[in-house]
Amino acid sequence: MIRIAAMASPALALLLSSCVMLPANTHWDQRRSLNKYDALGIDAPVSLPELKDRTDKGFSAPDFLTLHSGLIVSGQYIDEDFRKKMATSRDSSEGVLELGFSVPIAKGGSGFGSCGAISSDGYFLTASHVLAHKDSYVLYATSNRSKTYIEYAPIRVVYKDETSDFAIVKADLATPRHLKYRRTPLTKESVLFAGGWMHEKGGGLFLENQEIPGYEGNSDFTKVITTLPMIKGDSGSPLIDQKGRICGVLSTMRLGVIVKMKPKSTAVMMNPAKIEAIIRKDRASH
Repeated sequence: MIRIAAMASPALALLLSSCVMLPANTHWDQRRSLNKYDALGIDAPVSLPELKDRTDKGFSAPDFLTLHSGLIVSGQYIDEDFRKKMATSRDSSEGVLELGFSVPIAKGGSGFGSCGAISSDGYFLTASHVLAHKDSYVLYATSNRSKTYIEYAPIRVVYKDETSDFAIVKADLATPRHLKYRRTPLTKESVLFAGGWMHEKGGGLFLENQEIPGYEGNSDFTKVITTLPMIKGDSGSPLIDQKGRICGVLSTMRLGVIVKMKPKSTAVMMNPAKIEAIIRKDRASH
């Protein structure tokens, strides 16, 4: 079961947490390093329209990511019971906002992943292998002038490349909080975060860029190797820097064969100019 809960008031920053009942990677080196990254916040403002467009800073990485990400689930989870729970979880009292929803995902289940919002009108980046089901929905913490609430909508695949494991999808919902692109190269000192909807811990460092097999010499895609921990369901999660800028979407996890080897995760990013061109063309035709 996935549960999202949040509270907000004009005097306080939005407090948000997320968890999932799935087995986490317990590699000792990962666990030891997580404390360091958990102490680091995201130096980027978050807009809360119901608070008269007030912005706030100092969010933890999980909070920031959950507010700018989407959760992709197979249509098999969107049943009548789910819709009823969604319909009763949007009420808020004065000065306090409470959100909640649940999706039954069995241990070892499939048909779910993550995505990152990159426009105000429902475009998301994700990993192509997340889109294994014909009918998929995205869940997103959207906002209007009076409240923030969890909304969901079916997604349409705009672009999908299985070789790079990269995709762009569109949902018919407003996405007022979305990620900007990082357009400068990552460095060895770059602290990165991911996995906002699936678990509360996910910080690491940039290691290197690599070419994608089959796309050697192709500047459209970049493979980003990091020390980020990943768990099942993190695929498609936005990879962000400390300024809250998207650097790619999580694709794969590789564990060290030898105990002393650190596990690594891989993210993929398309050239932002290419992404923008694809989205412009899609908008014009729909």
